[in-house]
Amino acid sequence: MRIAWNQVLSAFLIGCLLGTLFGIRHEKKVFHQFWDHGPNTQKVLSKLSKKLDLSAQQEDQVHALLEEKRQKLMSLHQEMTAQFDAIRLSMRSDMMKILSPDQQKKFIEMTQRWDERRKKR
Repeated sequence: MRIAWNQVLSAFLIGCLLGTLFGIRHEKKVFHQFWDHGPNTQKVLSKLSKKLDLSAQQEDQVHALLEEKRQKLMSLHQEMTAQFDAIRLSMRSDMMKILSPDQQKKFIEMTQRWDERRKKR
């Protein structure tokens, strides 16, 4: 029986491509979950407890510390998001002053599509 190397190579390349695409999609999902909810303190605590052999008292202290810092991270993220939004809106407002009425309509349509895409993420 003869092996069709071009078919094997094609199947391999398709597999690599699909693996890459799914990997990228998964990484984006994980990244956005992290920024939407902060670090998973229970998962971090579990890993630290196993690796460092924490006592019950230490686990409680580490858990409290992780939760406190998670809250600070989320607060910072909200502040940064608000600042980015303010700059984005300011840029759009300034841009509208430069554009003709026809260009403004197109620009508004573009920004609406961008905003919809951002909401989906």
